[in-house]
Amino acid sequence: MGQTVLIMATLDTKGAEVAYMKEQFEAKGKKVMVLDMSLRGTGEGVRCDVSRRSLMEAAGTTPDRLSAMGRGEAIETMIPGIVKVVQDLYGTGKFQGIMTLGGFDGALLAAGAMRALPLGVPKFLLTPVAQGKQTFGDFVGTSDMLIMHSVIDIFGVNEVSRMVFNTAVGSMVGMLEAGAARREKKENVVAMTMYGNTTPAAMVAKKAFEERGYEVVVFHPNGTGGMCMEELIDQQLFSGIFDLTTHEITDWLYSGVHAGGPSRLEAAGRNGVPQVVVPGCVDFILMGPIDSLAPEFKKRKKYRFNPAVSLVSATPEEMERIAGVIAQKLNKAKGPVLLLIPLKGFSMYCHEGQELYDPERDAAFIRAVKNYLQSPVRVREVDAHINDPVFAEAAVDELIGLINGR
Repeated sequence: MGQTVLIMATLDTKGAEVAYMKEQFEAKGKKVMVLDMSLRGTGEGVRCDVSRRSLMEAAGTTPDRLSAMGRGEAIETMIPGIVKVVQDLYGTGKFQGIMTLGGFDGALLAAGAMRALPLGVPKFLLTPVAQGKQTFGDFVGTSDMLIMHSVIDIFGVNEVSRMVFNTAVGSMVGMLEAGAARREKKENVVAMTMYGNTTPAAMVAKKAFEERGYEVVVFHPNGTGGMCMEELIDQQLFSGIFDLTTHEITDWLYSGVHAGGPSRLEAAGRNGVPQVVVPGCVDFILMGPIDSLAPEFKKRKKYRFNPAVSLVSATPEEMERIAGVIAQKLNKAKGPVLLLIPLKGFSMYCHEGQELYDPERDAAFIRAVKNYLQSPVRVREVDAHINDPVFAEAAVDELIGLINGR
């Protein structure tokens, strides 16, 4: 009771819909604050608590200047102002959950502010854009936002929209009453990256960490997963990093499906967090269905991982470049770093007799990375495959040693 929901919408077109949802929240004992994101017209149909003019002031613009802009420029201009206002409101305890209802423009206007809120704050985006043919990266980013398809356009309160609105209200009320988990500063929390290709090693490592009193937070290095981990490292959440699967570096360099972006593998070093880094799955590029591969990739060693994606072996030359990028990032680290290399293979399908087995490729990486790395970054080679239990156990021992200052 007493919790407040911030509803964000363009009230020049969504006033009646916001008014209906406000009534539903209040009937369930929740307070509502309404923020008007209208770019052009004047809001109507519901009382506004945060005006469009205040958003424009925060964005450093005026109604006249905004009205002279094109649609895209106006949206880009307003987003920083909306982010600032919403962060200030949340920081001063004005609301506990945030909901947006809107079309494409409304979703884009609000999403940046929703993404800027901490992990665990209930975030709900109701939009017709949320359907199976639309990707959601521009809206969700790396946040824990919940998106619901509105089924119909958000224009009017009617037999269908009432059902959708009521479900959305009930979902937000449920999230609020469940209570956002408060982040506690805990010692002995380890971040780990895990692919299907490295799951056997990750399972052994997780159990070993837990037996020694560590909590393990696992990230899927699918491009977004690595970015999420980097952001949480910057928030000082982890005692150590076991970056078992650094594949996102390869996909970033060679336009694979799971590209982790230019800042991948940098947050731990920047923050001085102890890290054990493994070249897990850097030996292949993740691409689309095997039948869709370009002719030059069809000539390489490859593996049909599932109907949607295939693993295409990197060349020795590509591995040398990957090694250089990894070394460059690790050389900048302010904290203790170990590069742990499994000599018998970097991924599940690179055993002798498997489709991706290529010792020349792996040797090119090892030679290059040892040449590029600088002191005090340490390199240890383990005579095992990446998924052999002995390799995972060695990684756990090493990282706990680094955390404890050994």
